[in-house]
Amino acid sequence: MGVEGFVCWTAHSINDRTELRRVLNAQLPAGTRALREAREAGLLDGTSLRPRGLAAAHEFAARSDLPMAGPSDAVADFSALLDGIRAAADAGRPLTVEAVPDGFDRVDPTVDRFDRAYHTVNVAKEYPGGAEVELNYRSRDPSQPGEAKPNRSTAILWLRGDVDHEYDHRREWVEG
Repeated sequence: MGVEGFVCWTAHSINDRTELRRVLNAQLPAGTRALREAREAGLLDGTSLRPRGLAAAHEFAARSDLPMAGPSDAVADFSALLDGIRAAADAGRPLTVEAVPDGFDRVDPTVDRFDRAYHTVNVAKEYPGGAEVELNYRSRDPSQPGEAKPNRSTAILWLRGDVDHEYDHRREWVEG
């Protein structure tokens, strides 16, 4: 994650596209190509950091002993939850509480829908700098009485509050 982390750290520090390209071309032999590769890897959206890119930037800053403004603990927890959601969706299974990092508090859902049993994971954590990570997940049986359909999972993950960029990730999948 060396070059990609540097690209993400630089993109976090420089908001202007032209300036970002100029700095990367001056610092890296393959400056613009490294920017394109970071986009293709899903770390950047244009020049804005995606959650994995923000985590890569923080990782690069920590390894290099460089300053990095922003909520590194919140980013790490957001990335861990994002990885858990992706793993559950790719495997076609429900998300379990084992995917939740330590320190999260249970949040009661605000809406009770129907009278069916739901498997839910609703957790949130606030960080000293004012950042917040929240996960709302549910696995539900969409079938009507007398029919059998596989359960559907729905996950919404937020990174918000006092952060440079707020992120949300939404994913639905069929359990199988």
